[in-house]
Amino acid sequence: MILFLLVLAGIFYAAERYSLVHGLDGILVKTETDRIVVEPGEPFLWTLTVKNGNRRMAPYLEIREMVPAGLFLAETGEPAEGKEGAGVRSVLYLKGHEQARLSRRVFLLERGRYFYRGCRLEAGDFLGLKTVSDTFPELAELVVKPRRMESVKLSELLGGFLGETSVDRSLWEDPVLTVGFRDYTGREPFRSIHWLQSAKSGRLVVRQYDHTLDQTCTVLFNTDGEGEGLGKRLEFCCRAARQVCEELEKRKIAYDFQTNGVIAGAMGEWRTVGSGLGAGHLETVLEGLGRMTDGFRETGAEWLWRIGNGINSRTGMILITPVMGAGLSEAVLRLEERFCGKVLVVNLSEMEGEET
Repeated sequence: MILFLLVLAGIFYAAERYSLVHGLDGILVKTETDRIVVEPGEPFLWTLTVKNGNRRMAPYLEIREMVPAGLFLAETGEPAEGKEGAGVRSVLYLKGHEQARLSRRVFLLERGRYFYRGCRLEAGDFLGLKTVSDTFPELAELVVKPRRMESVKLSELLGGFLGETSVDRSLWEDPVLTVGFRDYTGREPFRSIHWLQSAKSGRLVVRQYDHTLDQTCTVLFNTDGEGEGLGKRLEFCCRAARQVCEELEKRKIAYDFQTNGVIAGAMGEWRTVGSGLGAGHLETVLEGLGRMTDGFRETGAEWLWRIGNGINSRTGMILITPVMGAGLSEAVLRLEERFCGKVLVVNLSEMEGEET
């Protein structure tokens, strides 16, 4: 009898040791989302698949997913990472060669890149007295596009620059294709005065428009700047860039996009999107804006001086910038001269406080 008990105790001890050493062997974990690039606040599906690749059962598996900060559960609106960033906790029981799929709808609110870095698994031992744990690293990226901006002031600026389509004309009187300047007569809207050119010429002048069916535009995004609140202004710049591109899409004006900013992640050293139009073209620009960091590869002035000669002189230019320094202003003046005034500057420091 004693021998039997000793043998039985030895078996239990061996099973206990084996379950502690090999408790997580054959456990496979994979995370998937139904999309990689999302709108702010847009629910998407987050699925965790856990598979037991062994014939033996896994009687107790506790999973803590290391979800990114800022991820919310769509069902409750609560942070997915739980209290004090403990992660999403789930408990499973898996038979041999069984798998479980845990799906939940989640959302992110702020523009930027987010990372899922895997999960931590904890398995119970044979006797249910101890646990063994391990980390299953996994890197998955999510990108949130900038929020839509509906700035009345920006809409007015774009309307004045791009021109309004007349219902009874097939041609446009459009400042994007300005052919030069002429004297201000008093009959034009006061906002149509080109102040920089007026200062240079010593008299009030306005843009001279041309009629055309062929319109193109270059959107320039400058991230170089300094001063208090720069980070907030850069966020508004991303939103303003989206409004500009969506307005160009609505007007069927082909556009390219260039930046001196740093676009991080899968798009690599992305700095330019060639001229185009359509949903796919816009999505490429919006993904780039979602990946935009607050760094820059060259100053705004250096960048404008460098790229100015490479842009078709018949295109219109829209520069979006968080601030306007002296060097950048000088570079813009040079572009104004070369492009006959066809440059619109969207300075976000002058639009602070506007409800958007």
